Amino acid sequence: MNSLESTAVFAITSTVIFSFVYFFILDKLESNDGNKVRSRIISIYIWRKLSGFILFGVVTAILALAFFKVRLPEYGLTIGSSLEFWPWLILASAFFILLNLFNSRNPEIREKYPEMRLQTWNYPMIFLAAAGWVIYLAGYEFLFRGFLLFGCYNAFGYWPAIVINLALYAALHLPKGLKEATATIPFGILICYLTLETHSIFPAILIHSLQAVSCEISCLWRNPDMKFNISKN
Repeated sequence: MNSLESTAVFAITSTVIFSFVYFFILDKLESNDGNKVRSRIISIYIWRKLSGFILFGVVTAILALAFFKVRLPEYGLTIGSSLEFWPWLILASAFFILLNLFNSRNPEIREKYPEMRLQTWNYPMIFLAAAGWVIYLAGYEFLFRGFLLFGCYNAFGYWPAIVINLALYAALHLPKGLKEATATIPFGILICYLTLETHSIFPAILIHSLQAVSCEISCLWRNPDMKFNISKN
């Protein structure tokens, strides 16, 4: 096995192991979520997002640098040609925002989002929810569309890398339900394509973040049990 194949195998193994470790962390946090006090709900949300960023982003980068001497820009940590694809980014972002406005009518989706189940929201809480998603997805996309996708691309080629990425991406969404796992396939194809074409993970972070944040806000807006209060309390 050559160095490129070794890196790809390590990327696949890391993705599976780190994902299950993260699920374990979430399970522990949710098992201690009996206390519905506002401060407790907020602190659990922060820990969910920070632990994901550290595990998927920081730990992955440290291991890749330590064991494989990778150059992070070659694994998507660069602007690349992202600016040349701005029409794609705008169209994709607008599409997912509109899609979330429509899908938020579904009560099943509103049961999951927003993740912070606060009855009263204000501007600081919306900012916290958005920042949490952006931070988490920066680490998440570095693992999936950075280390995993480029690692497999360098070793196996364009389409095998996308197929492997989609298979893991969809499989690890199964705990959220078959519908959500299925929905990751067209989304994953678009994100993988833009990542490989731009040689950058930043389009993936941007689109994924806008998709997640717009879902949170749309579900909050349509949830009859949640309300917005301009005060800081």
